[in-house]
Amino acid sequence: MMNAVIRRANKLGDLAFNRMIKDTIDYGTSTIDYTLEYANRRTLGIKVYPDKTVQVIAPTDSAMPLIKEKILSKAAWIVKQQNFFLSFFPKTPPRKYVSGETHLYLGRQYRLKLHEAAKKNVKLYSGYIHVYTPSKTDKKQIKKQLQEWYAAKAEIHFKQLFEENIFRSKAFYSDTPTLQLRWLEKRWGSCTKKGQIILNIELIKAPKKCIEYVIVHELCHLAHFNHSQAFYQLLEKTYPDWKKTKDRLERLMV
Repeated sequence: MMNAVIRRANKLGDLAFNRMIKDTIDYGTSTIDYTLEYANRRTLGIKVYPDKTVQVIAPTDSAMPLIKEKILSKAAWIVKQQNFFLSFFPKTPPRKYVSGETHLYLGRQYRLKLHEAAKKNVKLYSGYIHVYTPSKTDKKQIKKQLQEWYAAKAEIHFKQLFEENIFRSKAFYSDTPTLQLRWLEKRWGSCTKKGQIILNIELIKAPKKCIEYVIVHELCHLAHFNHSQAFYQLLEKTYPDWKKTKDRLERLMV
């Protein structure tokens, strides 16, 4: 009889352990969506991810009212983290890829000028980005040519800025970081625990100072894979004017 009770108790514990609940909590004018999981731990933990999702992990015997009370006590921090990550979301509006439209490159605005030509090419001169393309109405082709041009320019400038700033990581990272370029949808940059810094090619539209800031920001994550107080202290020490540069990036890339 006792063994049956123990087996039943273990089964109930496993159900609690494996449960995942989706819920919301109101904080002022904000609504925080989160997923709640139970685990064999002593304290409640809250994680905010770059895509703004919130994960709450609670001890298996936690009562829901106490969980909500804990989340509410951390609500200001959660919203702050979500807003921080939001500032790293590329915000450039959709482009129409027509002559006269403005496009950014290294922080400056240039007008697009389309030319029908058998040989495809993209050149920058006289305040214009000149796109030579077989059909001026083929928006997909024009977008592709521009993206390839941006990627080629990013390869040059990102590598140069990365090499110029990699020395900053020597004070807190023993290995040599590497660089990779990608088109990212939700981040200006990221890093891996293997020391790989990933930059969004879209950043080629920002001033070099802003690109440099993102590089240093990600290098600092090699020491702290979060946005804790220790991370900000390191960022402040490594790149003192990061706040002003971050604001500049946010104002420009809209």
